[in-house]
Formats: sequence, C-alpha cells, structure tokens
Amino acid sequence: MRSKITTSGRITILLGKQQAETGERTSPRKLAEKAGVPKDFVYRLDAGTARHVDLEALARLCAALNCELQDILVWEAEHGESL
Repeated sequence: MRSKITTSGRITILLGKQQAETGERTSPRKLAEKAGVPKDFVYRLDAGTARHVDLEALARLCAALNCELQDILVWEAEHGESL
C-alpha cells in the first residue's frame, strides 16, 4: 500500500463535532452554502473521491467548520497509520 492523502469521512466527523459543540445540525449541503463552495465538492471530499482540490474552497470550508487544514486532509502512511 502506498502512502496517500485522504479526506474520506472527515467532513462528516467535523460536522458531528460542530453539532456537539453548538447543538446546531448542519448538512453537507448547508455547509457548502455557508462556505460558498459547490455541494459536489463537499460530497466528493467526504467520500474521499476528490481528485483535485481548490485551495481557496478548502480554506473557506476550514473557516466555515472552524478547523485546520489537517483536520480535513489526512496523510495515511504506508502501514495505515495517520500522521
């Protein structure tokens, strides 16, 4: 297995954390609207199928989720552990 960057499931996790902190439930579609990014971009990121990532869109998602870039993009080492 090769090392890779993954985003699979990260948006769902971050939305869950945000809901736990604020009590407000936000769907991926509402997140996309709030961040000003296409909803398909949010769904592809969460599914781990995004092939190219717009850095400005990623920055807007981070701002909307109040998170850091490494909360969305996760490096998976060859042995399967996240770094």
